[in-house]
Amino acid sequence: MTEIIFYKNNKNVIKKFEVKGHADLNIEGKDVLCAAVSTLASHTIGAIQEFTGEPCENTVDEGNAKVVFCVSSDEPCEIAKTFLDAFASSAEELAYVYPDNLKVDYKEI
Repeated sequence: MTEIIFYKNNKNVIKKFEVKGHADLNIEGKDVLCAAVSTLASHTIGAIQEFTGEPCENTVDEGNAKVVFCVSSDEPCEIAKTFLDAFASSAEELAYVYPDNLKVDYKEI
């Protein structure tokens, strides 16, 4: 199962996310859910890095199928917030369709 955890600050703003695990919907290389989640995460990271001046950190651990992304500022800019909220919304939709393969959770930092 793939798990996506979105971390929110005390203002209920997403500042960080962690994606870990494999969806196991299909064999590796043919798993459309893994591909969708990977694309959403990559797009979110790339868009924030390209279109905002937000300082951020990104860690990829391919051996453990884990990606961690964090906006370093106390309060992300509106564009970064929009990208992070869009990722969370899309992830929730996928988790609704594939509840046995994808879990979305929120935690406070």
